[in-house]
Amino acid sequence: MNWTYLAIAAIAVGPILIGIARSKMREPTFDAEQMPELALWGYFLLLVGSWGALSAIANPSDLFFLVIGVTPAVMALVARLKGYRARGGEKALPDWAAFGFSNWIVLLSIGVLKTFVIEPMQIPSSSMRPGLVVGDFIVVNKFAYGIRVPFINEVIVPTGAPARGDVVVFRYPLNTKINYIKRLIGLPGDTVEYRNKQLSVNGIRYESQPIGVYKYDERENSVNRMQEKTPSKTYQTLNDPDQQAYNLMQLAQISMQPEFASSGERDLQSANCQIDETGFVCKVPAGHYLMLGDNRDNSSDGRYWGFVPENHLAGRAFMIWMNFKDMSRVGTMIH
Repeated sequence: MNWTYLAIAAIAVGPILIGIARSKMREPTFDAEQMPELALWGYFLLLVGSWGALSAIANPSDLFFLVIGVTPAVMALVARLKGYRARGGEKALPDWAAFGFSNWIVLLSIGVLKTFVIEPMQIPSSSMRPGLVVGDFIVVNKFAYGIRVPFINEVIVPTGAPARGDVVVFRYPLNTKINYIKRLIGLPGDTVEYRNKQLSVNGIRYESQPIGVYKYDERENSVNRMQEKTPSKTYQTLNDPDQQAYNLMQLAQISMQPEFASSGERDLQSANCQIDETGFVCKVPAGHYLMLGDNRDNSSDGRYWGFVPENHLAGRAFMIWMNFKDMSRVGTMIH
């Protein structure tokens, strides 16, 4: 589904609803609570549509706070400065002022909650199977790694630090408008080796044992379901015996993207990592993290586009709150 088209449709329908509401008004409004419901929905569609359309040029998580949270508060403030009152005033309220007065507290609260506390997201790919599947709606703890300023994403209130094994949502280094989700494998300064599908961090070998087979819609053949055990966590990954540990062709394809050329020392090649078809070994640079998908042989991750800067972190995924195709997954904790 193309969400941009839906956003444009919302922007188009919003003014129509507002116009219809205005044409049906017989008396002026002096109380924000008397705002016509049709006009309320019109302004709401305008806000949501604007957020969706602007998401093509900036990260949607940042834009939500600005468009959905701050805009109604600004509308209410401007109305107050112009001498309007929420209720019982002498000046009739224009519909935009009534909308601001009626909704700014609720929408600003939602904006703060979604930006700084928890945020729902949808899993768009199979790179984190078997733990997360296409169609999962997850909840992300936005303050797990510090309360951050929108857009620049710098920490202003430290609240915690990333840990190896966390399932992390972050801004894709080659296109920060997109949120990615992977498992954090390497912290700053760690030496990570993934050779012949065996993972080691700082010389500690992570035990990985087959526990069955796994099959999903996108593939005709089964892959091996593995249980990977770190010093602090245990989780499942997938191993395709027909695939090499490192896909040099995939690396070459990503390296041809214009965004890759400006990635600096974030990519594994520039970081002097040792890379071949059997895998890689490298040291994670200061202020960066290495992320891998649990579906190890079918994931576009740090092996190919490099390290994730600290100011790209968004939060830690911790629960599946909805999957319309499989309701049994609702409430599943993410390990």
